[in-house]
Amino acid sequence: MPLTLEKVELSSFSAFLQSFPLQGELLYKTVFDRHADIIQTQKARFAVANLEKVLTATFDVSAVSGFDRMSLRDLSRQTGMSMGAIYSCISKKEDIALMVADIVRLSNELIHQHAMQAESLWESFEQSIRYHLYASTLLQAWYFFLYFETRSLPQQQQEDSKQIELDAIDMFEKQICAGIDGGEFYSDNPRMVANTIVVLLEDWYLKPWKTESLSINEQGRYELDINSIEGKIDNYNQSIIELVKKLLAKD
Repeated sequence: MPLTLEKVELSSFSAFLQSFPLQGELLYKTVFDRHADIIQTQKARFAVANLEKVLTATFDVSAVSGFDRMSLRDLSRQTGMSMGAIYSCISKKEDIALMVADIVRLSNELIHQHAMQAESLWESFEQSIRYHLYASTLLQAWYFFLYFETRSLPQQQQEDSKQIELDAIDMFEKQICAGIDGGEFYSDNPRMVANTIVVLLEDWYLKPWKTESLSINEQGRYELDINSIEGKIDNYNQSIIELVKKLLAKD
């Protein structure tokens, strides 16, 4: 069943937390629904719970030793699941990378779909940036994994992962070009501006030590600190918006 966007709220990060569909049990149910072809068990309740264990353990183990060195037996030890239970979710560890890439891709698709509902070009542009920041904060482990760990995968999977980033640049470039065509923006290099935006967004979830937005857990992985994030994320969002306004100013 496709996810709906009507209730996604961007007025604040707190509101977004209450409405973004790709989190909690629904996140892992989405993984189960979209990858039923490679998940052996069809018992949704058990599969969803086991997928959460497997993916969370993957993020923890790979943060310490790297995904390329991680084995399914490592996952068995980390999760406390039997090898049979592991194999009921995945047949090989590359399946995990496929699931992660698919969720990040879906998140980016939701960003684009939401922006299409905006009433003006600038509102669409601003909401795309805010939505991306909010979503990548909630899914930081997934975005981080996709960026750093898929380099050890087969060439086609590496190319597919790179395409997700290129698609994000394409989305912003199209929005900028639409603004130029409509007389709202000016730029002689829309692609470079779009790339700059994506780099700044990536800085937020790939290098959280710059903004001290995330804390490090016992496994060495960054995790969300709900109590301190809201002001920081909105300040960072505003900084990007102000920079973009200058880059696209007509004067």
